[in-house]
Amino acid sequence: MTEPDQRAAAALDFGSGTSTDHHDGIRWVDYANISWNPVFCKRCDICVDICPKGTLVLRNDAILEEENCILCGLCERYCPDLAIEMIPSAVAAHEAKAQAKAK
Repeated sequence: MTEPDQRAAAALDFGSGTSTDHHDGIRWVDYANISWNPVFCKRCDICVDICPKGTLVLRNDAILEEENCILCGLCERYCPDLAIEMIPSAVAAHEAKAQAKAK
């Protein structure tokens, strides 16, 4: 097994499993609000450092999403490896909740 494949296999133990939103044949790990690609990720920690709530951590060679994500999208925007994507359904639910509060 190659190193990227080993990383992907190890990371799947942390998330909810392989994403069903990606049909590119590449494994993505789904968390509550983000999908993370362990193969693309270089573990540069930019996403961890940029997160205003400290929601993302690098642990055991994997990016993990902890509680309190505010869905700001900074991790996705600043990832140089395109290894993080916001989960569209989580973003939509967050926006609907914000609109309901505004009414």
